[in-house]
Formats: sequence, structure tokens, C-alpha cells
Amino acid sequence: MSDILIPQEVWDHQLTASAPTKTAWLWQGFIAPANTTLFTSHGKLGKTTLLSMLLSRRKQGGSLAGLAVKPGRTVVISEESKEVWEERARQFDFGGKVCFIFRPFLTIPTPEEWRALIERILALRDQHDIDLAVLDPLGPFLRGENQARSIYDALLPLGALTRRGMAVTMAHHPGKGDRPIGLAPRGSTALLAHVDVSIEMRHPGGDPLTRRRRLVALSRYAETPRRLLLELNAQSTEYLVLADGPIDDYLANWDHLRGVLEDAPQKLTRHDILDEWPADFDKPGITALRNWLDRALALGAIICEGSGRKKDPFRYWLPEREAVWKQAPLYDVLEEQRQKLKLPFESLRERRRKLGDEFGGCDSPLPASGFPDENEADDD
Repeated sequence: MSDILIPQEVWDHQLTASAPTKTAWLWQGFIAPANTTLFTSHGKLGKTTLLSMLLSRRKQGGSLAGLAVKPGRTVVISEESKEVWEERARQFDFGGKVCFIFRPFLTIPTPEEWRALIERILALRDQHDIDLAVLDPLGPFLRGENQARSIYDALLPLGALTRRGMAVTMAHHPGKGDRPIGLAPRGSTALLAHVDVSIEMRHPGGDPLTRRRRLVALSRYAETPRRLLLELNAQSTEYLVLADGPIDDYLANWDHLRGVLEDAPQKLTRHDILDEWPADFDKPGITALRNWLDRALALGAIICEGSGRKKDPFRYWLPEREAVWKQAPLYDVLEEQRQKLKLPFESLRERRRKLGDEFGGCDSPLPASGFPDENEADDD
């Protein structure tokens, strides 16, 4: 007879036989018993500070970021040192309700080591009535962040905790660049698909030294706030909730736009910019791009020339980029000649098309010449 435990089937009428149960949130909308929450942000942006505030509120209950917090005990598995947490414990006063396991493994754990740690957490649950386990961060426990199999090897065993009614919260780091909302977590999308609530802490843009942070959440639950704008108080003891207007698309996409212009071998039309837009990020529409360019011009971040006509389209560049182009031989002479002879502008798209025709249709790279040649009929 097999020793494999097969789950028992459940019929739909059994699911609806009892009255609906209300979710008993540990932190309203974000952390719940028998659920897994993923909390993603760049390093040193403030996620562990927010976690420390949550642990402090859990000693008696209260609220954090305007959301109710239920009292209870927590186990934190941390890759930070004991000394770092000693300082936080003195600052935030966890009230004897938090136990720590510091740096449990010297290397990425084997499956057996990982299951042993989970068994230890379950033992602590039974001994001390712990209802929340925090992994801060998740990365050191993963054998391959970009492989779905490795994600499941780590996350599925955590089901032993959630099946016993514990809440699991995992801190994580984002991938490179400014990821679109919902795609911030680093590694395989299996991670995001597995969790019940995903919270992303983001810099709201503008002032690089701002104490404000924006939380954006995806969730299986209607109670989860989808967006919160918070500001850390001067004592670093509380995040205050601020009124939050629409997300500024220009600020959210300026780094992508600037990146395109930083790599440009010449002045770019709007269509050139769209052609060069990084594949990892959503490409804007022509109207949105025009609005972003107009705003960048008003702020003095870029330069524009051209009348906007078909043979003289608007073209854009960074002020510092022109100094790079001028290092090319004859740049000033050829640019002066083009303007003197009123030669029409040739876009990057057209130059590449012509080079492709010349070399039998291949996608030939362009030299970073820094100056336009002949005309393209641009339809901006």
C-alpha cells in the first residue's frame, strides 16, 4: 500500500453548504491567515522599516498606514545580522512578540534543510501561538529565481505553514529597471502567480530625497487597497497616508525616454524614439509620447528643432549628447552644409532602411555619426 497522501476531493455543493467566512486580516487588506503575501521594493527604500512598524503594532494591535493591525506573535527569518535587529528592537519595541532566526543557512538550502526550517517554524507556532512568518528576504532561499521549478521548490513547502493557518510574508527585490506595475518582482512570473497578495513599494518620483513612498498592490481580495501614498514622519516611527492623485505617467517613464535619447546616434523623431523603445517596457502611444516630450522641453531636459512638417519633422536630443556627436570627424562641417543647402532631415528609421537595402535587407548597425544626412518623409 502506498504511503503517498492523496488529498480528498471536495464537491461544489460542499463549498457552498456553510455560510461565507470573513477574512480575519492580520494587517487589513495585506496579510491574512492561510495566505501568502509578497512585498517587493528596491533595497534601502524602506520595506524593512515598514515591516518593523508592523511588528511593533502587533504587540497590542492598532493601525499602520490607516489599516487595522491585529495583535499576535511573529517569527522572522532574516538574512540581516543580530546586531541590526537589536537596534530596530530598541527603536520600535516589539513587546516580546517577535522571535528571530538569523541567517539559518551558510549557502542556499537543500530541500531537506528547507523542510527542516519549515518544521521548526511549525514547532514555534505550536509552542508560542505564532500566526505570522516573515522571510526577509526570499532570494537567499531560491536556487534559481528565473526558473519556475525553483520557485515552486521553495514556495510549495511553505504550504505546510498556510495549511496550519499561518500567514506568510516574503520580502523580495525587483528586477532591473523601472518595471511596469505588477511585474516588479525579480525572477520568474511563477512567483507572482503563486502568492495571494503582491505589494510593491515604489518611489513616487520627483524629489529623490522624498520621505514619501507609494504602495501598489495586486490581490485576490477586494479588501486590498490597490494604491496608497505614504509619507514617513520625521521620527521614522509612522507612515502617514496622503491623498494620492493619478500616477504621473511622465515621471514613471522619463527614465525610459532618457535612456533612448542617451543611446541615440543622432537626433530622433518621435517615430525613431518609438522604434528604439526598450522591449521590456510598454511602448507608449504617439500622443502620450508627444505629451512627455513637450513636458521634457518645458523643463529644459531635452532640445527640439524642426517645424513639424513632413520634410522637416520635430527631432529631439539630450543637450549633453551633442558633445558626443561632435567628436565625429567633419560633424560641424556637414551639419553647417546641410543647413546652408537646406537639405531635408533623414530620420534614423530611414537611414536604417536604406542601409538594409544596400546590404541585401540585413539589419545593419548605424555608425554613431552624430549628424543627419538626407530627408525622410516623416508623418509626425
